[in-house]
Amino acid sequence: MSTEMSMRAKVLSVAVAAILMALLTMGTVYGAPRGALSGATSPSPSLPPELCESSRTWSGHGVEVLIEQRYLYAKPSLDVAVSYPEVLDYIPYQRYAVNGTESAQANAVVVALSGLHAGNNGFDYFAKQLVSLAKADRGMNIEVWTLDRRVNNLEDTTGLNEAERLGHLAAETQNPGLLQQAADAIDQYYYGELAIDGRTFQGFITDDAAPYLSEFGLKVAMEDIYTLIKTEFPDQNVRKKRLYVAGDSLGAVMTADFACWDFDGNPATTADIGYNNIAGVIALDALMTPNAVPINQDVLRIVADFLPGAFQNLINTTSLGTYATTLNMLRAGTMDVLMPTSEIGYVPTTYLGVEVNAMMADAAPDEESEFYARTADLDADPRSDVILRIAMSRDLFHFLSGEVYQKKVRWTNEALFGIVFDNNFNPITMNESAMGFLSGPVSEKSFPAFGNLDAILPSFMWDPMSGFMPYDRMYIPSSTSYLYRWVNSDEIASDAYARRYTSSSDEVSDLHDIAKCCYEGPSNIAEWYYTTRLFADIMIANTAGAERYGLNLLHADDLPGVPTFIRLNREGTNIGYARMNGMDTSGIELPGQHLDVLMMDMDRDPNAKNLMYLPMCDWIDGISGPVITCEITASAGAGGSIAPAGTVSVSYGSDQSFTITPDTGYHVADVLVDGTSVGAVASHTFTCVEADHTIEASFAEDTTPEPLPCGPGAGAGILVLGLSLGLLSVVGTGLRRFKKRTRI
Repeated sequence: MSTEMSMRAKVLSVAVAAILMALLTMGTVYGAPRGALSGATSPSPSLPPELCESSRTWSGHGVEVLIEQRYLYAKPSLDVAVSYPEVLDYIPYQRYAVNGTESAQANAVVVALSGLHAGNNGFDYFAKQLVSLAKADRGMNIEVWTLDRRVNNLEDTTGLNEAERLGHLAAETQNPGLLQQAADAIDQYYYGELAIDGRTFQGFITDDAAPYLSEFGLKVAMEDIYTLIKTEFPDQNVRKKRLYVAGDSLGAVMTADFACWDFDGNPATTADIGYNNIAGVIALDALMTPNAVPINQDVLRIVADFLPGAFQNLINTTSLGTYATTLNMLRAGTMDVLMPTSEIGYVPTTYLGVEVNAMMADAAPDEESEFYARTADLDADPRSDVILRIAMSRDLFHFLSGEVYQKKVRWTNEALFGIVFDNNFNPITMNESAMGFLSGPVSEKSFPAFGNLDAILPSFMWDPMSGFMPYDRMYIPSSTSYLYRWVNSDEIASDAYARRYTSSSDEVSDLHDIAKCCYEGPSNIAEWYYTTRLFADIMIANTAGAERYGLNLLHADDLPGVPTFIRLNREGTNIGYARMNGMDTSGIELPGQHLDVLMMDMDRDPNAKNLMYLPMCDWIDGISGPVITCEITASAGAGGSIAPAGTVSVSYGSDQSFTITPDTGYHVADVLVDGTSVGAVASHTFTCVEADHTIEASFAEDTTPEPLPCGPGAGAGILVLGLSLGLLSVVGTGLRRFKKRTRI
């Protein structure tokens, strides 16, 4: 028996040795290369065809600014699982930066949040000015990331972008015929069957077609900000030193919400609180408060009593009971998932008209507008006419007559666009800017309200209503035969009509700067599909118990301790509320209306930059300080590499990782960090770098047998394996015969 076992062991040991040699040979020749099985992160899927990243540049104040349209892939965390379009898996934003610089080396990054019905292009002028002035006047690299809500990805701007392309080409080639093609591209794409780059318009999103929008509310918006800043700046120490969140109008409320948000839902853990991931917050013509409407709720209810039922339901969402009812109605389809402001004309066809008129005002300012003649037969949303009547009716009787007065008056392209936003013609305060006046006969109007009441009423009466009542007298053209043209903010004194009603000192912004915010680039100034869920969430978020609905605004009491920069327009929508709350507004007031905080013309008044942009730079510098960099010198000996290699600049307080990779036939022998061994590691991370360092990798040759060469000799491995298996077979047969003979 012992002889049998000894013989079997010898045979098996020879066979196993042969098999192992064969497998080693085959592994080198046929197997995966060394390092191929490392745990790499799966790349984001390709962008859907509806989305497109792009870049462009703008120059001002001697600085070239890079503007990039970006998308970050991150599936939303929804309270209820719903099916939704793929484009909603992406967070859209635009990056404004000094051309040629990297975000990691920026003194600061300002993440900007838009307000009600607003798209991120509303920050276009503001972002360009802040980035360029910070560099030109303060030597600082400040970036602005203008964040859109995911729902904006549903907008099909293909026709508008094609029109913009043709418009730029018309300007470059001095070919006015291309402007006609641009207008045709919009009309035929959105109202015909024109295909552009293989895409045809599939229609505007409707309530019935988008029930999934019931789940896209404040929680998604907050997590998008958090995801973006953590992805781009993984080191929390860097975020706390470099990141700022800014909000315009209702975007400032969302900024306050973010600062107070608890992202893990546990108040006892503080690292995830919003304000522990940023350096400060910025409010632009807004108060830094998590209260959606910063006035007494009793006053709010009185106001609501005069509004249609759909608005009353939303505005009275001030208790968890009413919020729960609203949420159930949204999910059941008995309440519109799109804001009921659509009933008064805040609809995509209105926004299309604004963008088209902005293009024409820029491209052919003095030509008579043909917009209403061109669009008369198009199948546009009739609700667009409602907001036109609100904006331009002499009195209540004129409004009730149903006449759309804009369609009767003769306008130049510039004039038609001017009345959309100017504070003397547009009574909707959240859309107002002081940017010039009409040239032509006008008369005063009283609908939807008399202007200039602040000059008559005492402050205790005026301040509560100042957010939605016009500060200035309101006018309407008094002729339907006169061709009205626009007098820009710096031309008032030269026009006999305009100087009767205003002066250049009362005007703040340039019409063409506002026009570019409406159409230039892949984004736009409006949010076509503002969700009811978002507004309802904002209304209720600062109510005790809202966390049961995932609205984790748990740290509102800490907000006063967060560094805050505020600017308010003297005739904006929030300065009255600031006074009601006892705020001293001296030193933080800007001229103009609500939109002028973002659009204030920097070219006309050399002192204008000293009112907001440079003070903001100095405030940021006082918190963030200069960018301090440390150097890590990385080197590798023969037999391998280290990445990154050479002298690597690292921002003070941030992390830096290195990967050590041996060549084929070598292994890591040792890694020295600042001269001290950390072992034969494959990677090393310096955390919270505050000084210069060195890292050096050394390698040694493997002692394993050399792999068989490729070519004719490569078959040796297969031969050895075959011989080994044959040997095992022979041995097995012999053993069986031996046993059989023994038994006999």
